[in-house]
Amino acid sequence: MARWTRALVTGASSGIGDAIARELAAEGTDLVVVARNEKQLRSLAAEFDQLDVEVLAADLGDVEQLGAVEARLTDQARPIDLIVNNAGFGSHGDFIELDIDRESSMVDVNVTALLRLTHAGAGAMAQRGAGTILNVASIAGLAPGAGTATYSASKAFVVSLGDSLHEELKSKGVGVTTICPGFTRTEFQTRADYDASKIPGMLWQTSEEVAAIALTAADKGRARVVPGVANKVATSTTRMLPGAINRRVAALLAER
Repeated sequence: MARWTRALVTGASSGIGDAIARELAAEGTDLVVVARNEKQLRSLAAEFDQLDVEVLAADLGDVEQLGAVEARLTDQARPIDLIVNNAGFGSHGDFIELDIDRESSMVDVNVTALLRLTHAGAGAMAQRGAGTILNVASIAGLAPGAGTATYSASKAFVVSLGDSLHEELKSKGVGVTTICPGFTRTEFQTRADYDASKIPGMLWQTSEEVAAIALTAADKGRARVVPGVANKVATSTTRMLPGAINRRVAALLAER
């Protein structure tokens, strides 16, 4: 049985977004799938021709294309009752050596687009008195990230926004859940130019595992969830350590 009637999923063409879209479709949830790659979105939609699957190709770093997705979220004639803000990307390297235009684009997608889509969707949901927003952050947003400074900062924004809105919007019938995955087997590391070959196998999860945990948490109205035992241990340890130690650990890890 479908937990939601219609969901809009950004970054639905691959990784966690694709896995979330597939799990929702398997339950019978109609979809609006958003990503830059229209060909992959249409291929996904074709697999679920028994459902109403809208394809909305958009680069969320482009103001005009982002506006089209915002407009879809505010269409009360075809309401969205679950928003999955999953689109995003990262980078790896010394901050001063990285391309600042790409770093700025990361903020546009990871922060500004998520902020605007959350605002548009939450407003429409509040008018109806019901809806759910699932924002995909990262455990990188819970600790310093030497070597991934911009990405970690962008995900820290997502975590803080989600925690705040969870409390602010509950009285309006709108649930906000933030999921903070760790290492997940997707194309993310390759795109971020991050060599993950030395990461122990026990630290990895599949996108399907993360998707299932995320949707269950959103359905239960949880504020924040960290999937996987190893990730829970790591983030719990981080919270207990002084900031100076966390920063030094982050620096040592970046040097490996």
